[in-house]
Amino acid sequence: MSKFWVFLSSVMQEARKVNWPSRKELLNSTAVVLVIIVFIALYLMLVDFGMLNFFQKLVYPLLLGGASATLPPGK
Repeated sequence: MSKFWVFLSSVMQEARKVNWPSRKELLNSTAVVLVIIVFIALYLMLVDFGMLNFFQKLVYPLLLGGASATLPPGK
């Protein structure tokens, strides 16, 4: 059990040496990450919508011989 406590104390010593970000830096970094996530989500939504329309209007009618009219909307 003593090896565990030695390890734990060394972890605590190393944690004190870490240069932790200030609250302002942390909030700025979090805001940047959230904005990037929103932009990526919007981009993927637009790509998905475009691919859906592409397949519904061009690929399915060609492959199914016009049977896409029997497909329910959005499928």
